[in-house]
Amino acid sequence: MESSAGKNQLDKRPGAIRPLFNRMAATYDRGNRTLSLLIDQIWRRRTVSALGIRDGQYVLDIATGTADMAIEAARQADCRVAGIDLSEEMLHVAMKKKAQSAHPGRCLFLQGDGTRTPFRDDSFHHAMISFGIRNVQDMDSLFRETLRVLKPGGRFAILEFSLPETPVIRDIYLFYFKRILPFIGAAVAGKKEPYFYLRDSVLDFEPPKALEERIRRNGFRLSLSLPFTFGICHLYVVEKPALGQ
Repeated sequence: MESSAGKNQLDKRPGAIRPLFNRMAATYDRGNRTLSLLIDQIWRRRTVSALGIRDGQYVLDIATGTADMAIEAARQADCRVAGIDLSEEMLHVAMKKKAQSAHPGRCLFLQGDGTRTPFRDDSFHHAMISFGIRNVQDMDSLFRETLRVLKPGGRFAILEFSLPETPVIRDIYLFYFKRILPFIGAAVAGKKEPYFYLRDSVLDFEPPKALEERIRRNGFRLSLSLPFTFGICHLYVVEKPALGQ
């Protein structure tokens, strides 16, 4: 896969990811909206909708960041959302957005690692992660932990960047992603490092078929695998098998 950095050069240890996202927290939302031309909000709404959350259910938002997904889930249903993230600065932004949202009482946030959560077995009806799984050093541990805290039959939605498969679109996207995106991000955020990391982490991430196989190896059933916007983003919806299956 095309990349300007080898996989061994990307430090995804929690001790490296936490300060990286702390540094970009204040401008994270503005950067997302600018670089995606607001399309990221559509992707997130579709991801939450795919879970089919109902009133009274419990939802885990892993790598909640600035809480776009958590707040969207609370908007779509009278549910309870627990958001967990390594970065305290991202969580500070999340708390401010929660206070300004229509349903602040439906969300709570805590600092922590999605591969080692404090929750009991079978605690949640649904789980979700958006643009965070590629930043996890040990994805298998994340899948196993999510499987543990989900109720039997619970669904897990994963939204992540991918590379378009159509050659012409792929070439255009790679030119933008490699040559232009880091500098636009730096102009918006005033920091170059996070956007070079964004570029390299996307280019080095597993393609959809490989991630689908990893999902199955870790005990989930794949319910949906859907590319968004010419394949620059991908949604996976997976299920924890029900009892007896």
